[in-house]
Amino acid sequence: MNIHLGIDIGGTWTKYGAIDNEGRILFADRAKTRGDEGQKATLDGVVDCARAMVEWAMKAGHTPVSVGIGSPGTINPVTGKVQPPTPNLTTIIGVNLAELVERDTGLPTAVDNDANCAAWAEYCYGSGRGIDNLICVTVGSGIGSGFIVDGHVFSGPNGSGGEMGHVTIDWNGPKCPCGNRGCLETYASANAMMRKATEAARRNPGGLLARKNGSDIVSIAILFDCARLGDPDAVAIVEESATQLGFGILNAVQIFDPEAIIIGGGAADADNDGHWLRSVEETLHKHAFSTEGKTLRVGKAALGNDAGFIGAAALGARLLAKSD
Repeated sequence: MNIHLGIDIGGTWTKYGAIDNEGRILFADRAKTRGDEGQKATLDGVVDCARAMVEWAMKAGHTPVSVGIGSPGTINPVTGKVQPPTPNLTTIIGVNLAELVERDTGLPTAVDNDANCAAWAEYCYGSGRGIDNLICVTVGSGIGSGFIVDGHVFSGPNGSGGEMGHVTIDWNGPKCPCGNRGCLETYASANAMMRKATEAARRNPGGLLARKNGSDIVSIAILFDCARLGDPDAVAIVEESATQLGFGILNAVQIFDPEAIIIGGGAADADNDGHWLRSVEETLHKHAFSTEGKTLRVGKAALGNDAGFIGAAALGARLLAKSD
């Protein structure tokens, strides 16, 4: 059976796996990204992931026919190189990752921004299947976003479109790792919520956040659990962050007029009762300009943490189809 390989490079972990033509996962694993060991180690690690999948495929009797890579940062559409900023993984800047892997494996290889890959996965196989105009937002350590416009990934002529996490909410706000101030992800990402929760726990050592927390940093899961139990500090943090995220998404909705919003990432995974997601949706519906915006579908991503490598593999498959 012909299969497609996908690699999703993160700041700490690189997830990789193989899918069939229907998007079913046949193999999945992860490896340390090794960004702290220098550029050679980082790139060797990416190639090692590709080799591991090829080796598995051969033993399993499958034929790998393409590779896709999801990368932090933006991809120059002319050179194929990763463009800055990539504050969590600087060792890949200026590298054509597709060329690197294709040279080693001999397989046609595509590369795109990691959030674009997640959006493409949800469009092809997940919550966005059949919806030709959608925005997929991933809320984790930062905020990533991918735009599907008329059934195609939109990234603009320079490869840097759709970076919703770096929309400015307050130009006098906190410093973002990208170098600007007041970016959406400094307010509404999982890391931002965890920072606020940790500060609240330290201010109120007798509160539920402090009592339930077993480490220096309050996790997103503990924050959401405390909010569900009615802790005032936790409720305030979750509500405020959901409202800020809702307004950030709203700005994109007013411009792109999508049919649906899909939200994934660590925050969505931790939102077991759906309250945070409903709060984002309520902000959107309350403040949307158009009638359609006031009833816009907002849903949870279906593919979880696998979306990155699934979407990367699907982009590799699309590259192969175009070349045939």
